[in-house]
Amino acid sequence: MTIDGMSEVFGTRAGAVLEARIERARMHPAKRVGLGIAALAISVATGGGGGDDVLPGFDLVVTRRDTGTEVLRARVGHLEEADRVLTQTRRDLDMMTVEQFVREWRAID
Repeated sequence: MTIDGMSEVFGTRAGAVLEARIERARMHPAKRVGLGIAALAISVATGGGGGDDVLPGFDLVVTRRDTGTEVLRARVGHLEEADRVLTQTRRDLDMMTVEQFVREWRAID
């Protein structure tokens, strides 16, 4: 199995080769503004709640430490969920080899 030229490091501990972070979800600026307006409208219409579900959320991004090449990007919801996924991802990076991590996490693509 080779993914993005990673076959040379598959037996290595994943955390030595990869790092994980959370970023704002990628989207066109006009869509981001539209979602912000929709969230505000829903919040006003419902008396202050419910608009957060419309906002774009966050992505989990896993990159190679040596090149910065993105290996994995997945939408992970809003901040609370994103934090939970990031914690689990970092735990897996510390405990798994690169091959184990890729097999486990590529399923979410």
